[in-house]
Amino acid sequence: MKRKYTSQLNNFILYLATILISTGILVKSQERVFFYLESGTVSSVFAAENITAKTQAISANEELEYHAISKKLEMLDVDQNKVRKVRNYLAARGAPLASKAEYLVKTADEFGIDYRLVAAISIIESGGGKYAYRPYNAWGWGGAVRPFTFTSWEEGIYTVSRGLSRYYASGLITPKQIAPRYNPHTPNEWSRKVEYVMSQM
Repeated sequence: MKRKYTSQLNNFILYLATILISTGILVKSQERVFFYLESGTVSSVFAAENITAKTQAISANEELEYHAISKKLEMLDVDQNKVRKVRNYLAARGAPLASKAEYLVKTADEFGIDYRLVAAISIIESGGGKYAYRPYNAWGWGGAVRPFTFTSWEEGIYTVSRGLSRYYASGLITPKQIAPRYNPHTPNEWSRKVEYVMSQM
């Protein structure tokens, strides 16, 4: 009986949170896995990498790799047309990540993923960084149980891009293929929204 009551209470709390978020009353919560979207709808966030998730974003070895790749990226030429598309889309929505458009495109090139993917996911999960779940985590990366905390937008972009490249390596390339692993609760809705945002860039 107690277990049934607890389950009903949890369902009610989730229902209430969904209503509050969808109406804009509750925009951000550190304890829940919901985000306000541009459309006023709600998305549940998982984004588990299928590797050991950490509350702190990257290990010491990964940090060395991150700094090495970041230095490499500084020297790389990038398709400025792609950068403009990403920047213009994010800026039109007042997204903090608009200022990181060049880094988004360079990192996508480095890891061999679609240059629009990381930016599009950030829009769906946090309005492009406006309502980040943890510091500099605009993607819900790490899931609800062990969400990542990043030290900068660049570190977040790098980590998510690297993680998505592992999805690609497993043959998961399109949002529809990625969705069941990234957001198993609402994969069809999530993939449709990500694809739509990508098509606008």
